[in-house]
Amino acid sequence: MNRPSTLYAPLVGRILVGGFFLWGGIQEILNLPFVVSMLALAGLPHPLFLAVLAAVVRILGGIALVINYKTQVCALVLIGYELASSFMLFADLTPSHLQLFLQSMAIIGGLLYMASCNPFGPANQAAQKKK
Repeated sequence: MNRPSTLYAPLVGRILVGGFFLWGGIQEILNLPFVVSMLALAGLPHPLFLAVLAAVVRILGGIALVINYKTQVCALVLIGYELASSFMLFADLTPSHLQLFLQSMAIIGGLLYMASCNPFGPANQAAQKKK
């Protein structure tokens, strides 16, 4: 018998993490001029291209996590995105940047867990083994 936590925890986790990326991507599109100016101030080349690319990765990655489409691959792509953006934007590690950097590392930890686990959770592993 499966406990509710093993049935619903993976779904809730995917919704929360995917929703985080989806919301962030939507906000980047809605505030594109501000995002472009922040990337330009950070000294990154082609800030408009990077801003649109980041928003697309976040939106598509968030949707894919929520609907459980290729969750493990999606988690790995989002890990790459988080690592790249963290090291590009928070390289100086001032106290405020350190907090944001550590938050990104925590998100990467959750994504690593998603990438290493069955995307349907333990409840479905037994059903998949019977097939």
